[in-house]
Amino acid sequence: MRFTVDHSFHIGSQHLRGGMPCQDYALSHTDSDFFAAAIISDGCSSGGKTDVGSRVVAHSTLTAIIENPHLDERSIDRHCHDRDRRAMMALCLKPEDMLATSLYIAIWGDRAISRVVGDGVIAAVHRDGRLVMNKIDWANNMPVYRAYERRDNYRDFISAHGGPDALGFSQHVVSWDGEFSLPHPVEAGLVGTSIDHDLQMFRLIAVFSDGVTQVDGMDWREVVTQLMSFKSTGGAFVKRRMLRFLKDCQAHGKGPIDDIAMACIHIDHEAE
Repeated sequence: MRFTVDHSFHIGSQHLRGGMPCQDYALSHTDSDFFAAAIISDGCSSGGKTDVGSRVVAHSTLTAIIENPHLDERSIDRHCHDRDRRAMMALCLKPEDMLATSLYIAIWGDRAISRVVGDGVIAAVHRDGRLVMNKIDWANNMPVYRAYERRDNYRDFISAHGGPDALGFSQHVVSWDGEFSLPHPVEAGLVGTSIDHDLQMFRLIAVFSDGVTQVDGMDWREVVTQLMSFKSTGGAFVKRRMLRFLKDCQAHGKGPIDDIAMACIHIDHEAE
């Protein structure tokens, strides 16, 4: 088994018109036939310097994954918090600069997990070509950020959503069998949502920022489907696909309204 990884991110028209920086960031890494990671982070538009914060969050996450080969999510979270804190001090960042989501796929050996702290989409292509998508949405477009734990242990966030037992986020699953939504209370999503993947079942696993749900004139399912339709998986395969997607959108006078980011792992089951 061999892994190929790549990532891409692009500024949305809303930020471009407003003279704002791209607040999405993506990262991917593989250094053996046993390890691969794909990571994205989406900075909050109403936060501070979250274009910087999203980059710090992504790199902290990658380092934490590398340091935790057993993929213990809570250990990874603790390492992330520690590295975020040290980066804030070194770069003179404020808490509002760190308001950014964290989404990742991590593979160590024969185990693969994806994790979402915030909102976004996880998508996977089965070895037979069937596509499954899992979208995490927070009510009122107010996703959780791991920076909230450091700030006030989620107190204000829980209150803004109506209390720990209020329905705060949902998982919308789309597969060849149909679609369904699973609502969850606020408290259940504070530390993130994890999904275990059977590596033998898939040839592609990807994470997306919620920018895929804000492409002018396109349903998010179609956006994800197009971005997962690779002609080849060598080299900068995600960047090529993203650029083609953006060019096709522009041909119809459309495109991403919000920033958009994607990171993907290709699993070659035939490689020795």
